[in-house]
Amino acid sequence: MTVAEPVFLRNLTLYPVRSASTNGLEIASADEVLEDGSCAFRELDTPLIDEIEFDNGGDQPVLLLDGEEITGSMQNRILAASTVVEARSRETIGVICAEEGRWSELGLFRPGSCSYPALRALLSRHRRKAEGIQQTVWSEIERKLTATQTLSQTSSMHDIYNNLQDEVDRYVEGFEGLNDNTSGFVAAAAGKILGCDIFDSPAIYRKYENKLLRSYALDAMEYRRPVRTECDVDGFLDRLTRASARRSRAGTTGRFSFSSSNLSGQGVAFQGRTAHLSAFPK
Repeated sequence: MTVAEPVFLRNLTLYPVRSASTNGLEIASADEVLEDGSCAFRELDTPLIDEIEFDNGGDQPVLLLDGEEITGSMQNRILAASTVVEARSRETIGVICAEEGRWSELGLFRPGSCSYPALRALLSRHRRKAEGIQQTVWSEIERKLTATQTLSQTSSMHDIYNNLQDEVDRYVEGFEGLNDNTSGFVAAAAGKILGCDIFDSPAIYRKYENKLLRSYALDAMEYRRPVRTECDVDGFLDRLTRASARRSRAGTTGRFSFSSSNLSGQGVAFQGRTAHLSAFPK
């Protein structure tokens, strides 16, 4: 991994991670396939708070990101881990409730936002010990609702994005994207690294760029006070490389997680390549 010159979006700083090659996996995003109707999220026959079904009726595998939000149905959920669902297949997906105060039908699932980094960091830290994660997530969403002065009758993360949509829009206003050979980025605000997302190729990264930038902007809003401390991005990526080399994984295809004393992360391998990896400081 090589890091390019930083890009500044208000108080959010992006450090682009460059890829040596533009070739990579042929893979679709959830937003693409839900929009064209070839795939769908569904409740199980007996709905559960922590599992839903993804039906991939398309001809391409689909990459689902940790923290991606699915709204509607019985309640809004976020995906617990990055997953690749093979073409023409169905898979039960682990999810976390992101709307504590509702369990009632609101129609079909629809694509939503991506969870902000502080929330995704909790998902990565709990990959090996699932107990207690739901209450931890609800508590973090309540903290964010208070910090952003958002009112929500159902304690919904989605309401935070709706409330701050104009403010988030200002972060990405006029932004046309990182360079073509960018496969991810490390994000920081006020001298603090918020996290990183890295993909197999620039082509896959571009499918998620706008959604991810908006999620990182939501966290950057809490770090507006100027700080002169510079981020040690190279050190963060070095620690990430060493921690991920010791990762817990399922062969050349499957989800994996990794952790060290100062960061945690997760990702998914597919056909011998790392389709997506995310990491956050502890």
